[in-house]
Amino acid sequence: MRWLTDLRFRLRALFGRDAMDRELDEEIAFHIDMEARKLEADGLSPKEALRRARVAFGGEERFKERARDAWGVGLLNDLRGDVRFATRQLVEHPAFSALAALTLALGIGGTVALFSVVNGLMLRPLPVADEDRVVTFWHAYDWRGVEFDFAKERVGAFQSLAAYSSDALTLRTDAGSSLILSTVSSAELFDVVGVPAFLGRTFLEGEDRLGAEPVMVLSHELWVSDFGADPDVVGRMVDIGGRRTRVVGVMPAGFYFPTPEADVWTPLMLDPESDHYHGNGWLVLTGRLRDGVTEAQVREDLAQLAVGLGERWDYPDAWDKTRDPYVVPLREYVMGDVRPALLLLLGAVGVVLLMACANVAALILTRTADRTGEMSVRTALGAGRARLARQVLTESILLGSVSGAMGIVLAVAAFDTLVAGLPLPASLGETLHLDWTLLAGGVVLAVLTGALVSLAPMRSLLRGDLSQGVLGARSSAGGPSARNRMQAALVAAEVLMAVVLVTGAALLVRTVSELRSIDWGLEPEGVLAVDVLHPEQATTAAERARFYEALLERVGALPGVSAAGLINRVPVRDGGWQAGFSLVDRPDLTGDRRPNMYYRPVTPGTFDALGVAVVEGRGIRETDTPDAPRVTVVNETFGRTMFPDGSSVGRIIDGNGFTDEPIEIVGVVANVAVDDLTGNVPMAAYYPWAQTLEGSDFGILIAKTSLDPSTLAGPVRSLVRELDARAAVGRVETMEQVVDVAMAEPLRLRFFLAMFSVLGIVLGTVGVYGVVSYAVQRRRAELGIRLALGAAPGRLLGEVVRGGMVPVLIGVAAGVVVARVTSATLARFLFEVRPTDPLSLLAAAGALLVAGALGALLPAWRASTTHPATALRAE
Repeated sequence: MRWLTDLRFRLRALFGRDAMDRELDEEIAFHIDMEARKLEADGLSPKEALRRARVAFGGEERFKERARDAWGVGLLNDLRGDVRFATRQLVEHPAFSALAALTLALGIGGTVALFSVVNGLMLRPLPVADEDRVVTFWHAYDWRGVEFDFAKERVGAFQSLAAYSSDALTLRTDAGSSLILSTVSSAELFDVVGVPAFLGRTFLEGEDRLGAEPVMVLSHELWVSDFGADPDVVGRMVDIGGRRTRVVGVMPAGFYFPTPEADVWTPLMLDPESDHYHGNGWLVLTGRLRDGVTEAQVREDLAQLAVGLGERWDYPDAWDKTRDPYVVPLREYVMGDVRPALLLLLGAVGVVLLMACANVAALILTRTADRTGEMSVRTALGAGRARLARQVLTESILLGSVSGAMGIVLAVAAFDTLVAGLPLPASLGETLHLDWTLLAGGVVLAVLTGALVSLAPMRSLLRGDLSQGVLGARSSAGGPSARNRMQAALVAAEVLMAVVLVTGAALLVRTVSELRSIDWGLEPEGVLAVDVLHPEQATTAAERARFYEALLERVGALPGVSAAGLINRVPVRDGGWQAGFSLVDRPDLTGDRRPNMYYRPVTPGTFDALGVAVVEGRGIRETDTPDAPRVTVVNETFGRTMFPDGSSVGRIIDGNGFTDEPIEIVGVVANVAVDDLTGNVPMAAYYPWAQTLEGSDFGILIAKTSLDPSTLAGPVRSLVRELDARAAVGRVETMEQVVDVAMAEPLRLRFFLAMFSVLGIVLGTVGVYGVVSYAVQRRRAELGIRLALGAAPGRLLGEVVRGGMVPVLIGVAAGVVVARVTSATLARFLFEVRPTDPLSLLAAAGALLVAGALGALLPAWRASTTHPATALRAE
């Protein structure tokens, strides 16, 4: 165990040096004392004997140094001294230390936080077994129950196939009613996802068919929040959707499917005898591939299924499932196409990190140059170049470590804000968390960055550039040096990268401006949208009709409310509810040639609440009751497409997928954006609520107010509870929030690129300031002499600013070229703006030129106002 003895000895030498030094002094004193006694025995006086003993022993300090070297901890002791000295240097220069540390911290913190998001969305496995084997079929939310049963028998490449959709239900507990999102699915769903229940079980075969007992599986989050994590919840009867339902299982923590919003899973209750089974499509098909199945086998299976579907049913063009069958990987379906946006932001963070490194390197170069005298003195006292370089390396690594700690604090503090601002699908942000391994990696990155930025000054030290002393610094002040060129190159690189960032932000600013200039067909200001559910199983159609009628009346009477109405889908946000239709005047459009339209039941006040203009005929009126002739109002796209040579008013719709009764078109309204803000508006028809959804269990309340619409949320919730405790309020949003969500990608990317751009401009300005300050510092003797000889301060000011602007001009010119090339990566995020938009490039170039001029102006002004005697005395 000799190694253990050696280790103990070295640890004692490292951490108990004072005690070992005392022991060493005692040992030396003992040897000298013994030698002195011998000499005294030979007849010498005690004083002379002690002197000769000391001479015979030799230099005590040299012996101590050799003994300490033999302890094997000399390097560690030197390192500890370097760290202490580096700490003093950072503390004694707080402005430099804070600026450099914060610069690196912002880069490190942003990198760690954003890479945690990338890891969560693109690298971390989804909460299903073998996610690469789970896929979603084409035409999502468009499959019927009968088509699902048909497909289940004809896809041999799949181990299991399931159908599901989403539904809003009321959950009634002792605390009242709440609206929850249910995933209604076939019994095979949990076989597809391959995840067993945490408590109890999942669905059994046959529980998705008519006659089975109503059952449900809880999400872990709902089990904790609404059932207090009660382990005896399995078997309990719960009132959900107005029906007594048995809880049969609880899923594990962290599990979700298809989205984190799902609170419960309930069976579909497929009934081949019902119209719902054969009616409009509303399901998503998802399947698990068999082990070893090839892509060719999957394509062949899907092609055969498409042929079978075409032989069994006639499909209109709008939802023809026989064309181009395909499957989508589960990750792409659930997450959406977030890769481009995340990679763009990660690239922007990487640019900021590079800028931070360049900036800190330039600052360290400037700081090292300011220490020329100190380095010269240490060299004269015997310090070698490598020893000085090691000191600079230690200071840089310490700076990196401090920056890493600050960056981790910033990453933790800003992570939630970062996630909220990213263009992510709804509720996915709740599944993202900071990865502590990435936080540790961030600290390592900071230390490595500190070591990296020390390379430039270390190179100068190792070449001897800083050992010339004060006179040498003065003598070289008149001409450029390698250090000047290095700093100028770093600043030019910073400015180049800042121009690229600012150009991207400017392009997105223009994109958002163009989006806001679009005529959306509605007026979102002052409008609130509230999802309201009145459970169908617990109430009659008459009760539900009276409830919604009373709700509209009470909301319309609230202070500041000028209009209120109901609609089945919110424009821009919801899509959905489509139907084929035929026209009396267009006998050519029948059968599988029937066109498709969006189906929108509304009450008389809905158009006024949304600000939708009636451009021909009339809107929906109170007189459009169930007993009145059936009518509809269509949008402009409908009129232009179906009747390009005449008016739509007075034409007859001969069946619309929901009824075969003739429906007269009585008006035309302006096009209202449906699925997004930028695409072509599809055909849409608005029907009187009383003639189509009277007695419906679900409606979206639209209220227009002159006040802040968010202040209506509380009163509306109170009214719903007051009118009927069985009803529940779900999503509550202002229409401005709806529009912002529709513009989420460009809005959020604009926010982050603007933030990075501001940081880039600040870094560029600081870099220019550092270079010009360094140049002024080296030329202070020259400038002092010129001022003493009568040089005009204004002339010196202009000369210094022009010198500082040279790297800025080079960086701006190169940045414009690079921005023109790289801005193509933004093309998919832009609207009505070219990636090479000259206005955006000019804005970016102008911003960096102004920032560079400001960065150069302060040290130049200081140099031009310095008294000559002060400058010369400082030398």
